[in-house]
Amino acid sequence: MNISLWFSSKEFKLSLSRKEENNFRIKLKDKTIHLACEFVNDHEILLNVDGKIHNAIICSNTTSHTVYLNGHSFKLEKKSAAQILSGVREKHAIRDIKTSMPGRIVKVLSQEGDLVEEGQAVLILEAMKMQNEIKSPQSGTLTQLKFKSGDSVEAGVVLFTIK
Repeated sequence: MNISLWFSSKEFKLSLSRKEENNFRIKLKDKTIHLACEFVNDHEILLNVDGKIHNAIICSNTTSHTVYLNGHSFKLEKKSAAQILSGVREKHAIRDIKTSMPGRIVKVLSQEGDLVEEGQAVLILEAMKMQNEIKSPQSGTLTQLKFKSGDSVEAGVVLFTIK
């Protein structure tokens, strides 16, 4: 069976075949992994991956699965192919980032033309006596940034544009 998994907007294609009950062979590119699993209860699984034992705990809800593995947690969202593809397209679009309330620019952390990463703070906006980092919703180039420290902004104004 061929499966596509998406992690951080990156697709991983793998081939999964069942050797016997609870024993599988997984092929990812040119690597083959042998996997045996033992179900401890409804949420806990012992995984034998190429001879190394791992304990996995899986918590599920209607929108995602959270997997706890070796002290790390991974959130796997349940999305249809259409949702995944529309999200990939949206990230490459030009995005205007607007403020929802009036405020004052406290600090500008990037300049027009800078490459920014998704989640990177671009500026700090003070509104209602609170300072808020305004972050980039996607990776890209900062193509428009018209404000400087000390400028006042009205609600609904475009703070910056990411392409």
